[in-house]
Amino acid sequence: MSTLALLATPAEGGIAAAQAEEHAVTAEDRAAATRAFEEGERAYRAGDFSRAAERFEEAYRRAPHPAPLWNLARAWDKAGEIARAANGYARYLREAPQGAPDRDEAGKALAELAAKLGRIEVFAPEAEDVQVDDQRLDGTSVYVHPGTHVIKGRVRGIAVQRTEALEAGSVRSVALIAESVASTPNKFPQEPTRPAAKATRLPAKPTPAPAPRAEKPWLVPALVASGAATVVSAGLVVWSGVDTLDALSDFDAAPTWDKLYDGRDKQFRTNVLIGVSLGLSAVTGALGSIWLVDRSGRDVKIGLMPPVLGSPAFVEATGSF
Repeated sequence: MSTLALLATPAEGGIAAAQAEEHAVTAEDRAAATRAFEEGERAYRAGDFSRAAERFEEAYRRAPHPAPLWNLARAWDKAGEIARAANGYARYLREAPQGAPDRDEAGKALAELAAKLGRIEVFAPEAEDVQVDDQRLDGTSVYVHPGTHVIKGRVRGIAVQRTEALEAGSVRSVALIAESVASTPNKFPQEPTRPAAKATRLPAKPTPAPAPRAEKPWLVPALVASGAATVVSAGLVVWSGVDTLDALSDFDAAPTWDKLYDGRDKQFRTNVLIGVSLGLSAVTGALGSIWLVDRSGRDVKIGLMPPVLGSPAFVEATGSF
């Protein structure tokens, strides 16, 4: 593990160099970050690791730089706050340059802590204010203690919440996506029933002959092409899912950041293929319905309804019997 001398090194030059590149950081922020960093060093030397971690977090908040991240992760680790330490190591590895001297040690420390914790991967492309156990989520994943955890956020103004139970060493992927809003039943009062008027028999009119049905020469080729595309996409989903599970097993066996990023890319690819496969299945089902109804001599209409008040679009099929 790094000694206190190595922890003190960033305060001498690292923070100043990073702050010179951070145009949003003011002179007041730089001075406050330096004071907080020095207070963190003194608390660390005194053995008050929780206080040290808090001051390093303040230094990072005032002037973001990898050096305080490494120090706060080490301090939380020594304070016994292993979930906070793991998240600190993970963020340090995300932000520190490849040549940073503490990257290898941070990776080893994170691997040791990850075996004792669970990790939640959050997929929330449209969500705002994403929180895990009422703590704002930084990035797309967070390490947590084994147990039950609540993930929540707001999607298109709608509160979305999920609950996940994790064991030590487990990983859960959670999607925060707004569900379709159920249609509201018609609550308008019905018109009172009136007594039926006495029916007057009218002379029967001849029933007009039905108009000839329009031919659909495109239907069968489109149905065959859509069905073939659906089968191919389903096969790709199976292949990508197996490849993603293999990547997860490979990462669990020997976790590295390259394997983590590779696994995330494969997981995203699998999610996209699932969406494409579901869309093709819907199109194939609609075309198949048209073909069956066309053969039976009934009328059918297929239309795409646009989103209304934030609800998702959907395919509408109507027919007469």
